[in-house]
Amino acid sequence: MAKKKAKNKSPTPKLSVPNNPVVMFERFTVEIHNDLRMFILDSHCYSKDDDLGLHILFPDEKQDWSFKGNWIATTSFHCRLEWEVGYLEFDSFKSAPDFVTNYCGNQTCIWSARQDGVYLNNAAGEQVFYNYWEMIR
Repeated sequence: MAKKKAKNKSPTPKLSVPNNPVVMFERFTVEIHNDLRMFILDSHCYSKDDDLGLHILFPDEKQDWSFKGNWIATTSFHCRLEWEVGYLEFDSFKSAPDFVTNYCGNQTCIWSARQDGVYLNNAAGEQVFYNYWEMIR
């Protein structure tokens, strides 16, 4: 007769998965970089509770802010970026697990405004194309 293995009665604790934080307990940072070379970028970001105001970013400048996710994990920030020929409105942060896991490595979401569009760093630190500008003219 084969011997049965004894069952382990104490469950193994679950460890958090890297780059998959529980949003309500983590501090996040969002960065908006003006990588437009010779153009000024207007940045206006806000959440349901906080309006960060208009920021005028010269080339190679950045705007950043930090926050903790709320207890029901619904934190989101929306931004409007505008420069001489285009604008784009987008969610710069949202509590969705796939967004946090894929784009906010080390709890930092890094956005880059360039002439051809807006880029976002993925969890590996690589800049990936996000969206084209809506043209003003």
